[in-house]
Amino acid sequence: MIEKMSDDKLLKSVLLEVKKEKDQLHIVLLHLKEIYRRRLFTEYNRKTLNEYCVTELGYTRGEAYYRVTAMKLMANSDQIEKAIQKGELSLTAAVVAHDYLTKQPDKSVAKKEEVISKIVGVPISKAKEILSIAPSRPSHSQQKELAPKLKVSKKVLELLNELQDLTGEDQSKLLEVALESKLKQVRKCELKAIRRPSPVQSTRSRYIPQVIKRKIRKRASYTCEHVSMHRGRCTESRNLEFDHHAVPYSKGGKNTLDNLRLVCKNHNTRQFVLDFGAKSLEKNHAEKRARKQIS
Repeated sequence: MIEKMSDDKLLKSVLLEVKKEKDQLHIVLLHLKEIYRRRLFTEYNRKTLNEYCVTELGYTRGEAYYRVTAMKLMANSDQIEKAIQKGELSLTAAVVAHDYLTKQPDKSVAKKEEVISKIVGVPISKAKEILSIAPSRPSHSQQKELAPKLKVSKKVLELLNELQDLTGEDQSKLLEVALESKLKQVRKCELKAIRRPSPVQSTRSRYIPQVIKRKIRKRASYTCEHVSMHRGRCTESRNLEFDHHAVPYSKGGKNTLDNLRLVCKNHNTRQFVLDFGAKSLEKNHAEKRARKQIS
C-alpha cells in the first residue's frame, strides 16, 4: 500500500513508476508505427489510424492525435525515437514541433532532427519560444472526425460565384445539378461502350473493359468489397478502385470478374501490403517523394 510507504521509499517508487510510464509510451508508439506500416487499421474498417485509436483503443480524439503525431514524427529517425523513449521529448513538444515542421519547405529527416535537437529537454513554453510559434493544440477539426471536405480550385470558386450571382441559387445546388448532368453523360458513354465489342487487348494490358467494370460495380453495389477479419464488409462508397485480388497483376493476374474486385483506397493499399509486404509499400512511397522533389 502506498499509504504505508516511508518517505524515502515513496520517492524512489515514484521515480521507478515514471520510468515505466515513459517506457510504456515508447512501446505504444512503436506498436502504432507498425500498425500504420501494415495498414492494419483497415482490418477494422477504419479510414485512419487516428480513428482506429479512438474507436478500438479507447483514446479520446485529442489523445489519439498527440500519439499518432508523435509516432509519425519519430518515423525514420532513431534520434527522435530515443528522445521520446527517454522522456526528453514529450507528446506536447512533439506536436509543437510537428506543427512547425508542416509549415517548412524542407521535409527531410535531417530537418526534423535539427528542429528536435533545439527543443529536447526544455520546458514546453521555452520550446514554443524557440520555434517562435503560438501555443499548439489539436484544432477542433483535428479532434472531430468530419466528412472529407471537397477541395476546389480558385477557378471553380470564381465560376460558382458568378453563376450564383446570375441565378440566385445556392452553390451546393448548382454543384449538384452540374454533377448530375456530367454523370448522365458518363453513363451514356458507358452504355455505348458495353453495346459495342471491346477492343482486342493484350493478355498483359492493365486495361479493364468497361463491360467488366460495370459488372463489378453492380456486383459490389457500388461499395467496397473488402471483408475485414474483425468488422465484416467495408461500407465505403467513395474513392473506389479496381484491385487484382486473387492474383496480383504483376504476378500474372488477369482482368477478369473472378480476379477483380472493387475496393476503397485504404483496402487496396492493405492488399498491396499483404501481397508484397510493408517494405515494398515504403519503397514505393519513397520513390514517389523523390520523383516529386525532382519535378
